[in-house]
Amino acid sequence: MDISNFIFYAVVFSSLFCLVPLIIALINFKKIRGEVFAVFFLVVIGAIMEIINIAFARVGIHNQYILHYYTVGEFALISLFYSLFFKQYFKPLLINLLIPVFLLTAYIDSRVNGLNTVNNFSAAIESIVIISYSMFLFYYMLKNLIFENLFIAPVFWFNTGILFYFSGNLILFVFSAHIANNNTNQYMILWAIIHTFFNLIYNVLLSIGFWKTKVN
Repeated sequence: MDISNFIFYAVVFSSLFCLVPLIIALINFKKIRGEVFAVFFLVVIGAIMEIINIAFARVGIHNQYILHYYTVGEFALISLFYSLFFKQYFKPLLINLLIPVFLLTAYIDSRVNGLNTVNNFSAAIESIVIISYSMFLFYYMLKNLIFENLFIAPVFWFNTGILFYFSGNLILFVFSAHIANNNTNQYMILWAIIHTFFNLIYNVLLSIGFWKTKVN
């Protein structure tokens, strides 16, 4: 198998695995409440995007502009997840404020660099902000002992998955444009290895989170 086939099949496998949390979420749909709905819509949009990406990649259609739009939707839904969760304990004014700020940042990024380039700037900003949310949530849960058993709380698994995904891919997101502009093949290999690995972990943890909704 040559490197191009390896990249294609690795990306396809990682992309199709996003159907697993979606299927489990649909099975337990009646148990989904509150902030978990934000994660549900996130996996729905993610699954649609991944299927489109596979189809585009198969016929050689450029798909970078899709990632620009997806990054905006992803940030908004993950921020909504944290906002709805923290709303039970205090007013998450900063999270609500950062949503329109990020939308403006992503818009400026698309205007300056174009929609057909790697959106490393907005993706890097998104990662840093969401990692901060995730780490604060862990701190808040442990300090205030919100859950008697963290391992049966869906929020714990969702938050862990989010932290793994964005912290694991942060360096890749930051330098993606530089690598892609200088060595496209190297960029594709790194994406196929690094992003695929953390995307699989992310979807496994989301799947566990949706599975845990049946006992809550």
